[in-house]
Amino acid sequence: MAIKGLNQAISKLTTKFVRIENAIVDEIQNTGQSIQSDASQYASAVGFFDTYGNWVELNGKVKGEGLNEANGTGYKIWVDAGKMGAYTEFGTGEYAVGTLAAYNAEWRAMAYEFYVNGEGKLPARPYMYPSWVKNTTGLMDRLRNRIKRP
Repeated sequence: MAIKGLNQAISKLTTKFVRIENAIVDEIQNTGQSIQSDASQYASAVGFFDTYGNWVELNGKVKGEGLNEANGTGYKIWVDAGKMGAYTEFGTGEYAVGTLAAYNAEWRAMAYEFYVNGEGKLPARPYMYPSWVKNTTGLMDRLRNRIKRP
């Protein structure tokens, strides 16, 4: 027994699913690019002397790329400045304690990966977290709208 129009209905559903999936991926990629762009802009004003007396600037050090892997699609952002990128973002010593109080648990956990002894004296100059907050606020609403109109 054949169901009239079943193949056409399946084809339309498949097309709609692909459009929704592409809209979600596009929104995630756009959000990642915006985070990277804003973080680069915020970091362009950051310069400091490292522990060896060398002048270091984060200008141009914020990198990013879209990911499309078997375990998911996303956007990877990193700072090509070694640990100094993290020390600049979070601060060190008492500066880090003050800065991290405003960060969410996930970001605080990431910051603690760079903890040494709590005696550092580098003030925080956040550039990544403000751009992350700015660009992920409203992300779920944007995704819902994209899903409604793929």
